[in-house]
Amino acid sequence: MHLEQYLLSLYRKAFEQQTSTLSPPANGNKTKKVLGSQPESLHESSKYKVSSKKGSSNVHRSHSSLSHRAVCSARISPSEESLARALDSFHSQPLYLHEASEEQNANSGVISLAEYLGTSITDHVPESPNKLSEDMVRCMGAIYCKLADPPLVYHGRLKEFSGPYNAMVEVPLICRDRRRLRDVEDILHNYKLILQRLETVDPRKLKNDEKLAFWINIHNAIIMHAYIEYGIPEGNVKKTSLLIKAMCSVGGCSINAAMIQGYILGCRTHCSGQWVRTLLYPRLKQKARDEWQAYAIEQPDPLLYFALCLGSHSDPAVRVYTSDRLLHLLESAKEEYIRATVGIWEEQKILLPKLVESYAKDTKLSSQRLVDMVQRYLPETLRMAMQRCQQGRSKRIIEWVPHNFSFRYLLSRELAFPQIN
Repeated sequence: MHLEQYLLSLYRKAFEQQTSTLSPPANGNKTKKVLGSQPESLHESSKYKVSSKKGSSNVHRSHSSLSHRAVCSARISPSEESLARALDSFHSQPLYLHEASEEQNANSGVISLAEYLGTSITDHVPESPNKLSEDMVRCMGAIYCKLADPPLVYHGRLKEFSGPYNAMVEVPLICRDRRRLRDVEDILHNYKLILQRLETVDPRKLKNDEKLAFWINIHNAIIMHAYIEYGIPEGNVKKTSLLIKAMCSVGGCSINAAMIQGYILGCRTHCSGQWVRTLLYPRLKQKARDEWQAYAIEQPDPLLYFALCLGSHSDPAVRVYTSDRLLHLLESAKEEYIRATVGIWEEQKILLPKLVESYAKDTKLSSQRLVDMVQRYLPETLRMAMQRCQQGRSKRIIEWVPHNFSFRYLLSRELAFPQIN
């Protein structure tokens, strides 16, 4: 409400300045106003509700798509009511679609309100970096659901997992043939529009939780996009190279996934091993490293191990992270991952993934404290089995399961099927 009042006051002032030099209108003249509303045909594969026709406004934030148009006499000042309606139509569209809308109006010869005033409406509206990053993940989730091979059908539960993970949606492979890629052209177009808006934001102004959520979403989205662009590489070394190929521009500065891990988040996943550090990091001079410090979070958070995904079988699920409930989302991600991956071997060994070992090292958890933490997340049957392991003769009851680098994505059900939640 305050934003709308502020915008309205800006345009009132602009109109007063323009019309002060104009002569009074003739009595016979009439104001002509055209305000068009054209609802789009929508897909139901994601919150984006993607149009089936290329070139139309097809990214939505649970709002109707209105093509705002205002044709006014050059000598007559529009009423406050028409201004308010023009502003309402502006608010019904996502911010990063207004440039595309202005381009369409220019091609059709229609004069927009912003053109009439000689300024862009988006000049006065602050960007939301976190919302852009969230929408990037939603775009990629929608695309992966369409490219999933075999085609994705929601069957309810994954038998491989227990707890919340058995409601995840599995994408074992993605198909990149021409027909399937044509099916996602509109969503990819939306994604590129978001990337364009991302070039204008300044994450240095964000609070720490906002930075953390922002960079998690950016990291996961650009990795997913890299698989679409370059395909699924064979071998761990080639797959690790995706960390360098997965790039975007934030605030006018190019950054890749390896830099996000190393210099922004301070958390390196299993893929970003010595090979990446040797290849990439020495190239960055100390001055460049210092410049990225302004974008970095206050201190590395071990919970990031359960949020960053590189498309490996042993990686955590992809979900949208929001700053307002970030700690809850990260704690839930940790609990759900551990519950889904822990195993008991003949009541003698507790099987845990290497990712949990990395978390335990960073948090300086002893073996006993780690076992106690894991037990809290397990159902009663597994908890009892763990206790019997502890009562056995073996002193080393934890066995670390090697990281599986084969391709797979797990998507939260909210990301894959927003329409059934």
